[in-house]
Amino acid sequence: MVVPGIVACILAFDPLQAAGNAPAAAPQAVPMPAPGAAAPATVAPAAPFLDFQQRPYVTIDLDAWVPRLTGTAKVGAGGTKFELNHDLAVDDSVPAFAGEIAVWLDRWRVGMIGFQSSAGSTERAGVGGTFGSTVITAGDTISGTYSAWMVGVEAGYVLWRPFADRPLPWDGAGANRDRATSVLGANGRPRFDAQVLVIGGAMCFDYRQQLTDVTTGSTSSFDKFVGCVYGGVGLDLWMGFDGRVPLVQDVRLYADVGIGPSIPDADILWMIRAGVCMMFTQNFGIELGYRLFDFNLQSGPSDVDGGLRGLFGGLTLKF
Repeated sequence: MVVPGIVACILAFDPLQAAGNAPAAAPQAVPMPAPGAAAPATVAPAAPFLDFQQRPYVTIDLDAWVPRLTGTAKVGAGGTKFELNHDLAVDDSVPAFAGEIAVWLDRWRVGMIGFQSSAGSTERAGVGGTFGSTVITAGDTISGTYSAWMVGVEAGYVLWRPFADRPLPWDGAGANRDRATSVLGANGRPRFDAQVLVIGGAMCFDYRQQLTDVTTGSTSSFDKFVGCVYGGVGLDLWMGFDGRVPLVQDVRLYADVGIGPSIPDADILWMIRAGVCMMFTQNFGIELGYRLFDFNLQSGPSDVDGGLRGLFGGLTLKF
C-alpha cells in the first residue's frame, strides 16, 4: 500500500547517514502475518458521534424588536393606577434593538444579551387622575415617553442531549453511539439535535418614564435602575435538511426562560426568548420570534408593574 510504504520510509530515514556522517544501516525486515492468520481487530474511532468534541463556535443575533409596553403605573403618594397601554401616551409600538452574542464550547454556552427600547406620543387623556405631582383631567392633552434598556451576561450548560453519544454529563463515551450515528445526514451533519440547558445570569435594567399635561404645563417622571441575578431553562433544536430543501441548510428552534429577583428591592423580573432561525449557509441566516421582558419596579410610594412584549426579526451569524 502507498501509505504504509511512505510511513516505513520516514521511519527508516537517518539524517546522519543522509549527511554522510554515518554508515548505512541494514534494512529492517517488516514482519508479515502468517498465511491464513486473522487480520488484527479494527478499533472503533475514539471521536464520538454528535457530541461535544467539536470546535468552538460563535453565534451573533442582531434583531429589530417591536415591543409594546403593557401593565400599570402608580407614581407618587396617592397616585392613580394608570394602564400603561391606554392612559399615559406610551402605547405606541416602535422598532427597538435587541441582540445576543454567544460562544459555544463543549457543553457550555456563554455570552451577552441586551435590548434598548423607547417610545412616546401626544394624545387626549381618556381618564383623569394623578401621576406624581401632575393632576390630569380627562380631555387634557398629554404627552408621554418611556425608555428602557437591559444588558446582561448569561451562561448555559447542556444538561441533556438525547441524541448525542453522551446524552448526560455523567455518561461515558459510547453510551448512546448507535442512536447518535442514526441521526447523521449524508453531509455529516445531524438531521435532528435537541439540547436542554440550565441557564443563569446577571443583568442591569434601567427604566424611565415621563408624563406632561400639555394643557396645564405640569410634568412628572419616574425612573429606576436595578440589577438582577436570575436562573432558568433553555431548549435548542437543530434540524438539518441534508440538501433536501433548496436554499435552507439548517433550522434552529429555541426558547429560553429566566426569572430572578431585582437588586436591591427583591422584586421579580422575568423574560422569555423564543424563535426560529433559518440558516441559508453554515454562517448566515435569518430569525423570527417573540420576546417578553416583564418587570416590577418600586421607588418609595411609586410602583410600575409592566412588561415589554412583541415580535422580533433579524440576522444570525455563525462562525
